[in-house]
Amino acid sequence: MSRPRLHEQMLQLFSERNLPNLKVCLEHPDYLSFLTQHELSVPPQEFVLAFTHTSFAHEYEVPHQELSEFFGDAVVQLIVTSELMRLYPKETEGKLSKLRSSIVNENTLAKVGTYLKLQDLILVGRGEYKKELHLQDAVISDTLEAIVAKIYIHHGIEFATARFLSWLELSVPDAFKMDNLETFDAKSKLQEASLAKYKTLPRYSADTLTEGFLVKLWVNESVIAEGVYTSKKIGERELARQALENKEF
Repeated sequence: MSRPRLHEQMLQLFSERNLPNLKVCLEHPDYLSFLTQHELSVPPQEFVLAFTHTSFAHEYEVPHQELSEFFGDAVVQLIVTSELMRLYPKETEGKLSKLRSSIVNENTLAKVGTYLKLQDLILVGRGEYKKELHLQDAVISDTLEAIVAKIYIHHGIEFATARFLSWLELSVPDAFKMDNLETFDAKSKLQEASLAKYKTLPRYSADTLTEGFLVKLWVNESVIAEGVYTSKKIGERELARQALENKEF
């Protein structure tokens, strides 16, 4: 698989650390292409900061994304909260809070970011690139939040809301469905149990079969449960529930 164009330029910078190579990375045309594709009027030199991980910033003494990510997290929370209030004006605060948590989290936001191919544009340091840090959910979700912050600053809340919700709809179409709560509760509880016991998060895999999906639950790098289900979501929920009922947890 060929590398993204920006990553080719990063590798050049890693091997020949100089100002011209750094400038090419920070002014890469793929950032302008992203802005054009999504009809964003953010200055390119400011937009690239949303993609600049602290490891790259410290290595090359340039600004990074952290403050934008901090701001963007609040904007995303506001956008999702407003949409939940619009969709479920008579629902309880407790359920809305849980549903918001099922959307505004590392896993869901990383799905949005991966759909947008943010991983191809993230700038990381030499060691972090070798570890494929730019492919990790936490880094992708942080980058998405930093981008939302830039959109809010230059376009306002209405435009930022429309753009984020359209991305969410395209990448996670059922994000706002209330029946996600049951799945989220079981999976979130399993995450807590796995972190407490193994210091690692559980993960799920799914293979397509003629009769549905063969879903597997991995904990501590081992498959602890599997089954065939009509959908991946149902499978993940049931396997999480089964794992929680297992005395090992």
